[in-house]
Amino acid sequence: MRPEVGPVNERLQTAIAAARAGGAILRARAADVGNVRTKSSAFDMVTEADIASGVTIVRSIASSIADARFVVEEPEVYAIAGVTHGALDDPEVWVVDPLDGTTSYIHGYPCYSVSVACLCSGQPIVGAVYNVPADEMTYASLGGGAFLDGRRLQCTSTPTIRESLVITGFPYDRTITLDKQLRVFGHLMRSVHGIRRDGSSAIDCCHVAAGRADAFWEFGLMPWDLSAGVLALTEAGAVITGLDGTEWSVGVGDVCTANPVLHSELLAAIQTGLRG
Repeated sequence: MRPEVGPVNERLQTAIAAARAGGAILRARAADVGNVRTKSSAFDMVTEADIASGVTIVRSIASSIADARFVVEEPEVYAIAGVTHGALDDPEVWVVDPLDGTTSYIHGYPCYSVSVACLCSGQPIVGAVYNVPADEMTYASLGGGAFLDGRRLQCTSTPTIRESLVITGFPYDRTITLDKQLRVFGHLMRSVHGIRRDGSSAIDCCHVAAGRADAFWEFGLMPWDLSAGVLALTEAGAVITGLDGTEWSVGVGDVCTANPVLHSELLAAIQTGLRG
């Protein structure tokens, strides 16, 4: 059943415009990212550009959507922008990652993105992921399909993991999940065409939706990492679950996604890798 929400196309256009506005901030500041500080670990960083992008995004949304509520990765954004902190199960909430791929951004590696999604009671309704260096906008609406700059997306039909190109990422908290990830990585490397790691889970989801890769798995992701990308995936025909095979929901951060034919084999291979 489709959740009740305001006009979906209006929300979609709002998400696209906000993601593009945040991306413009990141592009303008790429040569001088400003002060860099750490958050949960030495590998979890935030820049002045993150904050500026976040403020720009939420103000853009708030200018179009009355009484908009937000869940944003960077908490400073709420006070600076003067917007309301929401909850993931709110009737309507905007989930924003103003810079997905901070490490790449700091080092000048061209793979980072802006992710904006509108959720209705935990269900992504619209989403936009702006791949800033590539100037590519992937967007989706519930029941309306997924698109890359106007081209409708469809995931691959690759039938086996032996023929597949798979994407993954590595966790910020390397004390908890890194050993698990390395076990899975080692097991899959013997089974697939190749594994890629670019450092933006939102872009990774979009690559699978666009058929550029067959599958993606990762541990420890957050709602702002996934909400927009998951909608692109499912609207492009892909399946996404938790790594235990349970249905994905907004609180699930250990994920596996692939086309419907490939998903069960990939999930089984990941679980075999976890067992060592």
